[in-house]
Amino acid sequence: MDPHPKDSDAGDDLREDAVVAYLRAHPDFFERHLALLTELVIPHSARGRTVSLVERQVVALRDQLTIERKHLKHLVEAARQNVRLQQRLQRLFETVVLAKDLPELLQTLPERLQSEFDLAAVEIRFLDARGRQHIPLAHLIAADDESAISLAQRLSGRSCLVEVPLSADVIAQRDGLDRFRNGSGAVLPITGQARALIGWMILISEDKKHYAHDMDTALLEGLGGVVSAACARFHPA
Repeated sequence: MDPHPKDSDAGDDLREDAVVAYLRAHPDFFERHLALLTELVIPHSARGRTVSLVERQVVALRDQLTIERKHLKHLVEAARQNVRLQQRLQRLFETVVLAKDLPELLQTLPERLQSEFDLAAVEIRFLDARGRQHIPLAHLIAADDESAISLAQRLSGRSCLVEVPLSADVIAQRDGLDRFRNGSGAVLPITGQARALIGWMILISEDKKHYAHDMDTALLEGLGGVVSAACARFHPA
């Protein structure tokens, strides 16, 4: 019987520490002792048996390769989605630039947005005010309309308003929008001089997950800015 078992255990621990330290300090150790790799065995919990260190390294590398392939596939798909998005945005901007006047823009832009981004409806509304007689009547909403007042207040100081589901303020912008109540939408302010609110563009999807409160709205905000600039170009306030 060992009279000092605890001391012996401590000695084993010290020797293991020394081995670990040595291997770390000499990473080429196994290159100089290749035969040892085939003699070392370690447990492989997934297969319930022991394998050589070489086999275990092969398994680890194979698992890592699988992970890397999945990651690469994700990056490739993300890149393809970005290319498709850029193409859609280019066609959208071309629609804005090629419009000869405001009535044409108010007709072609919603059509382009619906086709490119699979939207159920796109509504562009302007607050009725002096000097806006040039805007088609169908796109005007009375400044004293309760839904308009409420929506304007909610847009105050914001570049984008996301709605899931659609609010009564948005549904009131046009007859028939009630059928999209359980979908999702985004409201983009249209601004004039000194960034004063003169109207808004509403994008509506039947998919309640199309727009989300935690989504990145940078592209939507940019779109609002482009539309505001186009409106100012046709009829400067």
